[in-house]
Order: sequence, then C-alpha cells, then structure tokens
Amino acid sequence: MKSILIGITLMVGFGSVGCQPSAVRNIDSPVAVKPGINEMKASEVQPLVAAAYSQFIDVRTPEEFSSGHADRTKNIPLDTLTANLDKLEKSEPVYIICRTDNRSRQAAKVLIDAGFKQAVVVIGGTEAWKAAGLPMGNAGPPVISTKLDEKTQNALIAALQDERRAQATYQAVLGKFTNARPFANVIEAERQHEAFLLPLFAKYGVTIPRNEFDPSKVEVPASLVEACKVGVSAENENIALYDGFMQFVKEADIKEVFTRLQSASRDNHLPAFTRCSEGGMGSGSGKGRPFEE
Repeated sequence: MKSILIGITLMVGFGSVGCQPSAVRNIDSPVAVKPGINEMKASEVQPLVAAAYSQFIDVRTPEEFSSGHADRTKNIPLDTLTANLDKLEKSEPVYIICRTDNRSRQAAKVLIDAGFKQAVVVIGGTEAWKAAGLPMGNAGPPVISTKLDEKTQNALIAALQDERRAQATYQAVLGKFTNARPFANVIEAERQHEAFLLPLFAKYGVTIPRNEFDPSKVEVPASLVEACKVGVSAENENIALYDGFMQFVKEADIKEVFTRLQSASRDNHLPAFTRCSEGGMGSGSGKGRPFEE
C-alpha cells in the first residue's frame, strides 16, 4: 500500500532503529524488564503500563473484569489466552494481572512457552493494585494544553491512516483467502497498533480522522503468494514512513510508539510476509500452534 504523507516531506533512507535490547526500559520508568518471567509490585508496573505503548492484560473472567479492573488493561481470560496469542506482540513485554497473582503466573508460563520474550506478573494482582490507590478503569491519558506542531500532528494522522490502510488491505485478503497466514495474525497486530495511536490523539488534542478505508474496494491478487508480496511492500513502506517521522518528532511518548510500531513491522510482520512470498506457507485454519510472526 502507498503511505499517506499529508503534507509531510519524508526523509527516507536513514538507518532503521536498532533491535530492542535484552532488557526493555520505558522512557518514564527506572524499572527494566528482563527476559523470561518477571515479578513486579503494582507500583513498579503502573508507570510501565502508563506508557503510550504497552501490553497489559487481565486474565480474569469477563464478569470479574467488568466489576473493576486496573487502568489500561485488556481482558483476555486465562482459558482463552492460547487462542488469542496472535493479538499480542511476542517481542514486547506483556504485563499480566488477575485477582491475586495465581492465574497471572500460569498465564506467564503460557506466554514464555509460546515464544514470548518477557512476561511480567503483577504481585498481589488487582487487590494490590487497588490497595496502592492506582488508577482503575479506562480513564485514558489527560488532555494537555501543549499543542503539537503541524508537522507532528500530520505525522500522527499519517501513521494512523497507514495502520488503517493495512487493516483494510489484509482484511480484503482474508475475505478471499479465509484464515490465511500470516494475514490472520498480522491483522490483529495492526488493530492493536491503532489502539496504541489513538490515546496520543486524545492527549494532544488532535482530531481523529474518519476511517475511509473499505476492504471491499481493495483489489486482491489472484494468489496468496502474490498477496504476500503486497504485504512485503506495505511493511517496507511502513518502516520507511516511521524512518521519516523519527527525523523531526520530539515528543518522547510519540517517538516511543512510533519506534515500537516500526519494530513490529520490521522484526515481525516483514519476515512473515517475506517467508510467505517465497512460498514458505499457505492458508491455515488459525488453530493449533500460533504462527510466529
């Protein structure tokens, strides 16, 4: 797909952001997440998951979740976790909470066994979170008075449009090649990427553009291999898009999200589409052992 530039002159050709170090450290927190299963206090986890880009899951039942949950959590019950692994990025830390921490420990083992690099158990779970007086519900980031310059606003819009275009393109492919991998996996990640971008619009008071990308209007190649070649081009253009943004975006939280989204495209999605474009996989039911992006 072709990236929307919306008045932005991109500086493509600069080196890609390097691979993530073995211990991931969010900008606003002194706590590093080590490889494997970690255990952290709620007070240590909160600044990490408050970052613009974070994966924070609550593995309790939907009924428990609806009765009250830590802010910014996504409900993926423990008994459905294996079936929903494709909704999470393997190369990024996953923070896990339940009522105390028993189910979180089980979930952490499931993730590590499935190839995830870092899983973080919130010690004491939701009970400890509430006792510490930490944010509950979906309060979202506060709106701040500082406005972004026009170029950075346009970068946010272009990033969101590119993620939406990817979703429409990959959904169109799935309409023709039902449950085809890697499209079935990558589209879930693209939806997650949109969810990471939207809070930045709210925080900086940028109007969210209307989603005008319609899967029914996307022309799908005749074969899955050819469709994967389209995916390769799309991910390469996405990587170049973020390369351009990195040359002028100054806000730390926006740069962090852009860096992580670019990393997902470069390190997860592009290799998956490349293998498929070379005939390395076919369509699948999406069940069983999840495909490693």
